[in-house]
Amino acid sequence: MSPSRILQQVLASAGLADLGDRAVRGARLARDELLRVVSCGSPLAAAALADAAREHASGAVVLHPWTLRVRAPGVPFAAEDATRVSHAADALGGIASSEAQIVGALPPDLPLGLALEMVRTVKVARPDLTLRAFSARRIDAIAAAEGSDARHVLGELRRAGLDTLDWEPGEGSDLRTIAVHRLAFDQGYETAVPVGYAKGGVDAAFVDRLLAVRDAAEHAGRVLSVVPLPDRSEGASPLDGTAGTEDLLACALARLALGHCVKHVTVDAHVTGHKLAALLFSAGADDVVGAQTASRWAPPSGDGPRPLNPDRMRRVVIEARRSPELRDALFRTCTASAG
Repeated sequence: MSPSRILQQVLASAGLADLGDRAVRGARLARDELLRVVSCGSPLAAAALADAAREHASGAVVLHPWTLRVRAPGVPFAAEDATRVSHAADALGGIASSEAQIVGALPPDLPLGLALEMVRTVKVARPDLTLRAFSARRIDAIAAAEGSDARHVLGELRRAGLDTLDWEPGEGSDLRTIAVHRLAFDQGYETAVPVGYAKGGVDAAFVDRLLAVRDAAEHAGRVLSVVPLPDRSEGASPLDGTAGTEDLLACALARLALGHCVKHVTVDAHVTGHKLAALLFSAGADDVVGAQTASRWAPPSGDGPRPLNPDRMRRVVIEARRSPELRDALFRTCTASAG
């Protein structure tokens, strides 16, 4: 039996047969059609439909960056990075990477001046890399600390050299995140927009947030990717964290709601875990973050996570029967740079 015939039968069993051809071609599905996917009772059918749409749009390619994680300059770094791979700003040379990311526990009242200095410091140290930093939530916090507004903060960071915004677990669960990204588009940014959800939260409200991203993408054309983002990281209690079937459905809905206007669906393997991330390649995702770069890899140990290096990330993608392709923070395909 052909793959298309199998898909038709799977969709028919879930009552979604009439959506098949249109969804696979990347048609703009209406809200009521997306809600049918939510209520069909078969996350696997939704995933199969989204995977067919993904294949139509991007073939077998899965993008991923090699991320040079930089400890926030000027901020005390008391604890080791949970990934066990991060670097001081004065030790970034010679590390092969495709993007830089500022990490670390930033103070809630971070002043704009220090944020600007962080950006300038990283860009001076590694001008060859695009820089991803500061979530929409963080942009609002900086604006509040300055008695300013998010538009001003975004403009100043842009002039300092920031290339695109970051995200954090729990973000994107309301429309404010999308509003900040729309302000970023006005300042010339292109961004990956997180759409968050909690346990039991892949519902009509989640669809409405996806549609708000769709409206922004159709009008501004600056949405590089959508990031379905559970509010708890891998390892959360089953009583608190999302179920894998919810993650599958959220990823599928992101592809089906936005496939006609947003090319990529990103999985954050730091949040979902790498095994689930690989599974989501079959639910509409075609981009993944979670490979850190380091000058020398940490040895295995029993007291914490071991970093997933770029070669292992390539294997994760290949074992999922996809073709890995390196990108920078602006989703441009590239080769790794060592500065």
